[in-house]
Amino acid sequence: MNLDTLIIDAFGQWLEGEVSLERVRRIDLGEPADALWRSLAEHGFADLLLPEAQGGAAASAQTACRLLFAAGGAALPLPLASTWWVRAALAETGLPLPEGPIALATGRREGDTLVCRQVPFAASAQWLLAELPDGAWLLPLASAQRQANGVYASLAQDLSWPGLPADALRLPAGRDWRALGAAFSAALIAGAGERVLQLTLEYANTRQQFGKPIGRFQAIQQQLSVLAEEVFAARMAAQLALHGASWPASVPAAVAKARCSAAAERICAIAHGVLGAIGVTEEYDLQLYTRRLHEWRADYGSESAWQPLIGRAALDGPGNSLAFLERHLPAA
Repeated sequence: MNLDTLIIDAFGQWLEGEVSLERVRRIDLGEPADALWRSLAEHGFADLLLPEAQGGAAASAQTACRLLFAAGGAALPLPLASTWWVRAALAETGLPLPEGPIALATGRREGDTLVCRQVPFAASAQWLLAELPDGAWLLPLASAQRQANGVYASLAQDLSWPGLPADALRLPAGRDWRALGAAFSAALIAGAGERVLQLTLEYANTRQQFGKPIGRFQAIQQQLSVLAEEVFAARMAAQLALHGASWPASVPAAVAKARCSAAAERICAIAHGVLGAIGVTEEYDLQLYTRRLHEWRADYGSESAWQPLIGRAALDGPGNSLAFLERHLPAA
């Protein structure tokens, strides 16, 4: 058993022991996630991508992808992926590593004010890596003005600062942070989608109608087949982005996010169609995942935001479609 397998197994055990859906519900509704983050950090999962010499696991992008599948399937209410890559980037440039989870977003300046809208996982983060017009900045959330986004039980928030905080850190240029967000959001979608498939199959095989489980009706079986296709297509797309180099390239990230965002909408529609009204109730677990799928679909750009980038890369590059695939998606 190699180190990556040990990490994956250990993370699964940690999720099983610490991330109950009851706890997820409480954090979604406002309970602080500090204790959950401390547990994660104490078990060594906060520095997955750091070199071993700096106390990390030096894990591969493929291992990170597998852990994100598990995190999505557990509805983990923490900005785990962004923390991994931001801490790795800080360590690479010799900058100090802050304590606490780190969210990721793009932002803009409105006069002296810094504004970041719809920041994923902001409610459970302590820092933000903000990609601003003048570069990437690590900003403390302790001095931020927070505003809920108005979506029920969402961890996303609007953040603003009256000016650049004195303890802000500027990171060197050259990183495509939006592509990173697209890649890890795709992996979270794939993980949550797989859990939605499991819940839908369980319901279809136990819910009786006209004397037999509804999963034995041909119309339902056809919908379940499409649902399974979408889930596994999302999984393969996410693996294309988080493959090889630890930092995802823009085109594979675009392909992954476009495919996974499109899948998220279909996964939610089919699952709620099969389960009916019970699927949207607070007591049933399905809504924990489908709410996240809709949010993650939009985070860092939905399919309509990334498809033009893919098209431009294909049209501007040399050769035919096969050459495009070989150049940008060799893992396919």
